[in-house]
Amino acid sequence: WRNKYMQQIMTGLPLEAIKKIVIEENNEPLVAIPEGGKIKLLHEHKYLSPVLRKTVCELLIQAASNLPDDYALLIVTAYRPIEMQKELWRNRLWQMAKAHPFQMIFRNRKWKKIASQYTAPPGGSPHQCGAAVDLTIIDKEGNRLDMGTSFTDFGKKVHTHSDLVSDKQKKNRKMLFD
Repeated sequence: WRNKYMQQIMTGLPLEAIKKIVIEENNEPLVAIPEGGKIKLLHEHKYLSPVLRKTVCELLIQAASNLPDDYALLIVTAYRPIEMQKELWRNRLWQMAKAHPFQMIFRNRKWKKIASQYTAPPGGSPHQCGAAVDLTIIDKEGNRLDMGTSFTDFGKKVHTHSDLVSDKQKKNRKMLFD
């Protein structure tokens, strides 16, 4: 069950399926992400708030320990207050409007649906309750592995199992996925 669920998440759930997910408060505390060893924090990132729900943080530590030697996780963002999510959403809509102005004007509902596949609208992000983390892998020198896209990209190329990236990028993505 878990592998099938993770496969769906990593390939992108339709917006209708995401809307059916009920987020309920479980009263689990937010804890600081421990930096050091296999976990590094991107301190200069504007949206870094390095706390997660306790269980999510424990899973993050476990995932980091499973990385091959000489690699670590670089945490880009984790918990986000609603105002931060609103700003990210506005930025995503603006970015997509510049790339697809006619879609925005003439197909606004569909356009927002597409945008929500890459950035959750305010109120719909697990980041807002400390249940999600954006991250990548770095080598022992602190260089990010090439995943083929940046955190602000959108489109088919950003999907985990995209065929639009090189073999090396696929290998790096597989390490992150695993």
